[in-house]
Amino acid sequence: MEQMNVQEMTDRLKVRYKRISPATKLLWDKSIKYIADIDVKDVDDDVAADYLEYAEEAWGESTVKCRVGILKGLWNKASRKKLYKGENPWLELDDGLEIARREPTVHPWEFYEYYHNDPYFVCLWYSGMRIGELAGIYPENIYVDAPIPYFDVKYQENRGLKNKASIRQVPIHRNALPYVEQLYFSKAKNPGTSWSENFGRNLGLPKGDAAHSIRHSFITRMRALDVHEYWIDRLTGHARKGETARYGSYDLQSLNEQLQKLQ
Repeated sequence: MEQMNVQEMTDRLKVRYKRISPATKLLWDKSIKYIADIDVKDVDDDVAADYLEYAEEAWGESTVKCRVGILKGLWNKASRKKLYKGENPWLELDDGLEIARREPTVHPWEFYEYYHNDPYFVCLWYSGMRIGELAGIYPENIYVDAPIPYFDVKYQENRGLKNKASIRQVPIHRNALPYVEQLYFSKAKNPGTSWSENFGRNLGLPKGDAAHSIRHSFITRMRALDVHEYWIDRLTGHARKGETARYGSYDLQSLNEQLQKLQ
Protein backbone atom coordinates (compact mmCIF):
# COMPACT_ATOMS: atom_id res chain seq x y z
CA MET A 1 0.00 0.00 0.00
CA GLU A 2 1.37 3.39 -0.97
CA GLN A 3 2.70 5.81 1.61
CA MET A 4 0.00 8.22 2.75
CA ASN A 5 -0.40 10.46 5.76
CA VAL A 6 -3.61 10.98 7.71
CA GLN A 7 -4.44 14.28 5.99
CA GLU A 8 -4.06 12.71 2.56
CA MET A 9 -6.28 9.80 3.57
CA THR A 10 -8.90 12.20 4.90
CA ASP A 11 -8.82 14.29 1.71
CA ARG A 12 -9.36 11.18 -0.37
CA LEU A 13 -12.33 10.22 1.76
CA LYS A 14 -13.82 13.67 1.21
CA VAL A 15 -13.78 12.93 -2.52
CA ARG A 16 -15.17 9.41 -2.13
CA TYR A 17 -18.00 10.52 0.19
CA LYS A 18 -19.48 13.35 -1.86
CA ARG A 19 -22.68 13.64 0.17
CA ILE A 20 -20.95 14.32 3.47
CA SER A 21 -21.73 17.91 4.46
CA PRO A 22 -19.02 20.60 4.43
CA ALA A 23 -19.53 21.05 8.19
CA THR A 24 -18.78 17.37 8.80
CA LYS A 25 -15.67 17.50 6.61
CA LEU A 26 -14.49 20.48 8.64
CA LEU A 27 -14.90 18.37 11.79
CA TRP A 28 -12.82 15.65 10.14
CA ASP A 29 -9.99 18.15 9.68
CA LYS A 30 -10.27 19.38 13.25
CA SER A 31 -10.20 15.82 14.57
CA ILE A 32 -7.04 14.79 12.68
CA LYS A 33 -5.11 18.03 13.25
CA TYR A 34 -2.84 16.55 15.93
CA ILE A 35 -1.92 13.53 13.74
CA ALA A 36 -2.41 14.93 10.22
CA ASP A 37 1.24 14.51 9.12
CA ILE A 38 1.72 10.98 10.47
CA ASP A 39 1.76 8.07 8.03
CA VAL A 40 -1.50 6.14 8.30
CA LYS A 41 0.41 2.85 8.73
CA ASP A 42 2.22 4.36 11.73
CA VAL A 43 -0.98 5.26 13.60
CA ASP A 44 -1.08 2.43 16.11
CA ASP A 45 -2.39 1.94 19.65
CA ASP A 46 0.45 4.01 21.10
CA VAL A 47 -0.25 6.96 18.80
CA ALA A 48 -3.95 6.71 19.60
CA ALA A 49 -3.19 6.66 23.34
CA ASP A 50 -0.98 9.75 22.96
CA TYR A 51 -3.79 11.47 21.04
CA LEU A 52 -6.25 10.67 23.81
CA GLU A 53 -3.89 12.04 26.47
CA TYR A 54 -3.41 15.25 24.48
CA ALA A 55 -7.13 15.57 23.79
CA GLU A 56 -8.18 15.14 27.41
CA GLU A 57 -5.89 18.01 28.40
CA ALA A 58 -6.97 20.26 25.53
CA TRP A 59 -10.75 19.69 25.34
CA GLY A 60 -13.79 18.83 27.40
CA GLU A 61 -15.00 15.24 27.68
CA SER A 62 -17.81 15.69 25.16
CA THR A 63 -15.42 17.06 22.52
CA VAL A 64 -12.93 14.25 23.14
CA LYS A 65 -15.62 11.60 22.68
CA CYS A 66 -16.86 13.30 19.52
CA ARG A 67 -13.39 13.62 17.96
CA VAL A 68 -12.36 10.04 18.81
CA GLY A 69 -15.67 8.85 17.37
CA ILE A 70 -14.91 10.75 14.15
CA LEU A 71 -11.45 9.16 13.91
CA LYS A 72 -12.97 5.74 14.47
CA GLY A 73 -15.38 6.40 11.62
CA LEU A 74 -12.64 7.70 9.30
CA TRP A 75 -10.58 4.53 9.74
CA ASN A 76 -13.65 2.39 9.09
CA LYS A 77 -14.42 4.37 5.91
CA ALA A 78 -10.80 4.12 4.77
CA SER A 79 -10.90 0.37 5.27
CA ARG A 80 -14.10 0.03 3.24
CA LYS A 81 -12.64 2.14 0.42
CA LYS A 82 -9.40 0.08 0.42
CA LEU A 83 -7.33 3.09 1.47
CA TYR A 84 -6.21 1.40 4.66
CA LYS A 85 -5.50 -2.18 5.63
CA GLY A 86 -5.08 -3.07 9.26
CA GLU A 87 -6.62 -2.72 12.70
CA ASN A 88 -8.65 0.31 13.72
CA PRO A 89 -6.62 1.85 16.60
CA TRP A 90 -9.55 4.01 17.68
CA LEU A 91 -11.95 1.20 18.55
CA GLU A 92 -13.13 1.38 22.18
CA LEU A 93 -10.75 4.29 22.86
CA ASP A 94 -13.77 6.42 23.81
CA ASP A 95 -15.11 3.78 26.18
CA GLY A 96 -16.28 5.47 29.39
CA LEU A 97 -16.41 8.96 27.88
CA GLU A 98 -19.76 10.73 27.94
CA ILE A 99 -21.24 13.50 25.82
CA ALA A 100 -22.97 16.05 27.99
CA ARG A 101 -26.23 16.92 26.29
CA ARG A 102 -28.17 20.05 27.13
CA GLU A 103 -31.49 20.74 25.52
CA PRO A 104 -31.92 24.33 24.33
CA THR A 105 -34.31 26.41 26.37
CA VAL A 106 -37.74 26.70 24.78
CA HIS A 107 -38.71 30.35 24.35
CA PRO A 108 -42.13 31.73 23.41
CA TRP A 109 -42.83 33.69 20.22
CA GLU A 110 -42.57 36.97 22.14
CA PHE A 111 -38.95 36.28 23.07
CA TYR A 112 -37.99 36.54 19.38
CA GLU A 113 -39.74 39.89 18.78
CA TYR A 114 -36.61 41.36 17.15
CA TYR A 115 -36.89 38.68 14.43
CA HIS A 116 -40.66 38.60 13.90
CA ASN A 117 -40.29 40.00 10.38
CA ASP A 118 -37.18 38.06 9.44
CA PRO A 119 -38.06 35.55 6.66
CA TYR A 120 -35.53 32.98 7.87
CA PHE A 121 -36.85 33.08 11.42
CA VAL A 122 -40.55 32.92 10.49
CA CYS A 123 -40.03 30.04 8.07
CA LEU A 124 -37.94 28.14 10.63
CA TRP A 125 -40.49 28.82 13.38
CA TYR A 126 -43.28 27.26 11.32
CA SER A 127 -41.34 24.39 9.72
CA GLY A 128 -38.73 23.02 12.12
CA MET A 129 -36.21 22.89 9.25
CA ARG A 130 -32.48 23.05 9.86
CA ILE A 131 -31.02 26.47 9.07
CA GLY A 132 -28.71 25.01 6.39
CA GLU A 133 -31.64 23.33 4.67
CA LEU A 134 -33.57 26.58 4.45
CA ALA A 135 -30.77 29.08 3.82
CA GLY A 136 -29.17 26.94 1.12
CA ILE A 137 -32.30 25.77 -0.70
CA TYR A 138 -32.36 26.56 -4.39
CA PRO A 139 -35.26 28.91 -5.28
CA GLU A 140 -36.51 26.37 -7.83
CA ASN A 141 -37.07 23.91 -4.97
CA ILE A 142 -39.64 26.19 -3.32
CA TYR A 143 -43.16 25.63 -4.65
CA VAL A 144 -45.41 28.48 -3.51
CA ASP A 145 -47.94 28.07 -6.33
CA ALA A 146 -48.62 24.37 -5.76
CA PRO A 147 -52.04 23.32 -4.37
CA ILE A 148 -50.17 22.74 -1.11
CA PRO A 149 -47.12 25.06 -1.07
CA TYR A 150 -43.97 23.26 0.06
CA PHE A 151 -40.18 23.23 0.34
CA ASP A 152 -38.60 20.37 -1.59
CA VAL A 153 -35.58 19.43 0.54
CA LYS A 154 -33.14 17.32 -1.44
CA TYR A 155 -29.42 16.89 -2.03
CA GLN A 156 -27.91 19.94 -3.73
CA GLU A 157 -24.41 20.74 -4.93
CA ASN A 158 -24.07 23.62 -2.46
CA ARG A 159 -24.77 21.62 0.70
CA GLY A 160 -25.29 18.12 1.96
CA LEU A 161 -28.02 16.76 4.20
CA LYS A 162 -27.70 15.10 7.59
CA ASN A 163 -29.30 11.79 6.63
CA LYS A 164 -31.63 10.11 4.14
CA ALA A 165 -34.64 11.11 6.24
CA SER A 166 -33.71 14.74 5.53
CA ILE A 167 -34.87 14.27 1.94
CA ARG A 168 -38.48 15.33 2.26
CA GLN A 169 -41.21 17.74 1.28
CA VAL A 170 -42.08 20.26 3.99
CA PRO A 171 -45.44 22.03 3.64
CA ILE A 172 -45.31 25.80 4.03
CA HIS A 173 -47.40 27.01 6.96
CA ARG A 174 -50.03 29.64 6.14
CA ASN A 175 -48.34 32.13 8.52
CA ALA A 176 -44.96 31.67 6.81
CA LEU A 177 -46.24 31.88 3.24
CA PRO A 178 -46.08 35.72 3.03
CA TYR A 179 -42.38 35.59 4.00
CA VAL A 180 -41.23 32.91 1.59
CA GLU A 181 -40.72 35.28 -1.33
CA GLN A 182 -38.46 37.39 0.91
CA LEU A 183 -36.07 34.49 1.46
CA TYR A 184 -32.63 35.03 -0.01
CA PHE A 185 -30.51 32.17 -1.27
CA SER A 186 -27.15 31.90 0.53
CA LYS A 187 -24.09 31.11 -1.57
CA ALA A 188 -21.92 30.61 1.52
CA LYS A 189 -19.98 27.40 2.02
CA ASN A 190 -22.11 26.53 5.05
CA PRO A 191 -25.41 28.28 4.27
CA GLY A 192 -27.10 29.91 7.24
CA THR A 193 -24.13 29.65 9.60
CA SER A 194 -23.47 33.39 9.85
CA TRP A 195 -27.20 34.11 10.21
CA SER A 196 -27.44 31.59 13.04
CA GLU A 197 -24.39 33.01 14.80
CA ASN A 198 -25.74 36.57 14.59
CA PHE A 199 -29.16 35.34 15.70
CA GLY A 200 -27.73 33.70 18.81
CA ARG A 201 -25.49 36.66 19.61
CA ASN A 202 -28.28 39.25 19.21
CA LEU A 203 -30.60 37.30 21.51
CA GLY A 204 -27.94 36.36 24.05
CA LEU A 205 -28.46 32.63 23.54
CA PRO A 206 -25.92 30.11 24.85
CA LYS A 207 -23.33 28.88 22.38
CA GLY A 208 -24.76 26.04 20.33
CA ASP A 209 -28.40 27.08 20.66
CA ALA A 210 -28.96 29.81 18.06
CA ALA A 211 -31.10 28.56 15.16
CA HIS A 212 -31.28 25.11 16.75
CA SER A 213 -33.40 26.59 19.54
CA ILE A 214 -36.10 27.38 16.96
CA ARG A 215 -36.10 23.79 15.71
CA HIS A 216 -36.31 22.53 19.29
CA SER A 217 -39.19 24.90 19.99
CA PHE A 218 -41.03 23.67 16.89
CA ILE A 219 -40.83 20.06 18.06
CA THR A 220 -41.95 21.01 21.57
CA ARG A 221 -44.94 22.97 20.24
CA MET A 222 -45.99 20.11 17.96
CA ARG A 223 -45.86 17.66 20.86
CA ALA A 224 -47.99 20.02 22.95
CA LEU A 225 -50.63 19.75 20.21
CA ASP A 226 -50.51 15.93 20.52
CA VAL A 227 -49.06 15.54 17.04
CA HIS A 228 -47.68 12.01 16.74
CA GLU A 229 -43.88 11.60 16.69
CA TYR A 230 -44.20 9.99 13.26
CA TRP A 231 -45.43 13.25 11.74
CA ILE A 232 -42.90 15.34 13.67
CA ASP A 233 -40.08 13.16 12.35
CA ARG A 234 -41.43 13.48 8.80
CA LEU A 235 -41.57 17.26 9.08
CA THR A 236 -38.15 17.74 10.69
CA GLY A 237 -36.24 15.07 8.79
CA HIS A 238 -35.36 12.96 11.81
CA ALA A 239 -34.48 9.33 11.13
CA ARG A 240 -37.57 7.27 11.83
CA LYS A 241 -37.54 5.14 14.95
CA GLY A 242 -38.37 1.44 14.88
CA GLU A 243 -39.23 -0.97 12.08
CA THR A 244 -42.86 0.12 11.72
CA ALA A 245 -41.85 3.70 10.95
CA ARG A 246 -39.77 2.52 7.99
CA TYR A 247 -42.79 1.13 6.15
CA GLY A 248 -45.64 2.86 4.36
CA SER A 249 -45.79 6.25 2.74
CA TYR A 250 -47.31 9.60 3.52
CA ASP A 251 -48.97 12.25 1.42
CA LEU A 252 -48.35 15.97 1.53
CA GLN A 253 -52.01 16.62 2.36
CA SER A 254 -51.82 14.60 5.59
CA LEU A 255 -48.51 16.18 6.54
CA ASN A 256 -49.91 19.63 5.91
CA GLU A 257 -52.95 18.93 8.10
CA GLN A 258 -50.59 18.19 10.99
CA LEU A 259 -48.45 21.28 10.38
CA GLN A 260 -51.40 23.67 10.15
CA LYS A 261 -52.41 22.76 13.71
CA LEU A 262 -49.82 25.34 14.75
CA GLN A 263 -51.31 28.76 15.35
